[in-house]
Amino acid sequence: MDKYKLGIVGAGNMSSAITKGILTNGVLEPQEIIVSDLSDEKLAQAKELGVAVTKDNVLLSKSVEYLLFAVKPQSFPDIAAELKQGFAPKVISIMAGVTVATLKEKLGAKKICRVMPNTPCMIGSGMSALCFCGYDEEEKEFPLAVFSALGEIIELEEKKFDAVTSVSGSGPAYAYMFAQGMIKGGMNGGLNFEEAKKLTLATLIGGARMIGNSDKKIDDLIDAVCSKGGTTIQAVAYYRLAGLEETIAEGVDRCRARSVEMSNPGSQTAVKMYTDGACSGNPGPGGYCAILTFGDVEKVVSGGEDSTTNNRMELMAVISGLESIKKPRCVIEVHSDSAYVVNAVNNDWLKNWQARRWADVKNVDLWKKLVNLLAAHDVRFIKVKGHSDDEMNNRCDEIARKESQSRAEK
Repeated sequence: MDKYKLGIVGAGNMSSAITKGILTNGVLEPQEIIVSDLSDEKLAQAKELGVAVTKDNVLLSKSVEYLLFAVKPQSFPDIAAELKQGFAPKVISIMAGVTVATLKEKLGAKKICRVMPNTPCMIGSGMSALCFCGYDEEEKEFPLAVFSALGEIIELEEKKFDAVTSVSGSGPAYAYMFAQGMIKGGMNGGLNFEEAKKLTLATLIGGARMIGNSDKKIDDLIDAVCSKGGTTIQAVAYYRLAGLEETIAEGVDRCRARSVEMSNPGSQTAVKMYTDGACSGNPGPGGYCAILTFGDVEKVVSGGEDSTTNNRMELMAVISGLESIKKPRCVIEVHSDSAYVVNAVNNDWLKNWQARRWADVKNVDLWKKLVNLLAAHDVRFIKVKGHSDDEMNNRCDEIARKESQSRAEK
């Protein structure tokens, strides 16, 4: 029988938050937990909570039922090398970018729970996403109880974890920036910092609760605060003109892209692909372009049709770009300004269309090609603004227009 229910490798801030949450909510008693770290200071802080402490990771791993990794990802390979021989515990990992496959490979573990928490877990108001591999339903109960003690939880497939990282994992920083902007605006109007801070935080918390408790769409909630010719509409109209929502979404996309890179270091080929289509007449002569980059290597693929539509050219750009990739199973990040293409993939329209046997769907020949290409690679789609400041997408637009123009001049 294991001496401890839970062992935690790492005694930093998140480890401390998890331990406190477990103890405060009665998930475990102090004597059921052991924590390891190389820092005497951190171990002393952990010991104040009543848990056992050690610097010996091997001893810890052989004494526990569940082993939680709460260390920096770059520290994991060395720790894993220590533990691999005779490794038995059920694994829980909160290490960003360390995949289930990596944990299996490095540890030889058969039961893995990967978790993406966020920093508000430290005050019991966090959001944690969990995915399981090899756990039976009864074994899942403990990790779910641990992270429920720190806030909200959601169980998701691992393939969605890059998106989780970009929304809830990194999201607190976005919220802090928006709050800071509101506070500055309040101070510009004569409030002092504390006054502006109190007004801002209460408003953000209330707004979040309104979204959570209402069946209305967010746009409807926005409109409910605005009145024609009033004050709110002045700010909202300016934010819309400045593309605030698109800017935030693009930031989330960039965050997700970095998470993809971190999750796949050297194991697969990471390709960035920029696409655009153009059409004169719709239907009429059209062109498309895809620019693919891998490190310092760049490939341009372009073409067109004499009688086509803009949607068809947007699709052709993506398909032609994917068809030009000869290496097997690449991680591909597609940047497109086509809501038609991006939503079809990201919002599972393709699955619905297939389930309906493509009834009433236009460009079925191209969609079927795309389905096969998506199955061959790990592809993520990012929606960008048309005619934006992104140099690569602007180049695609220019080449697609030239392809369209050359066909119109024939």
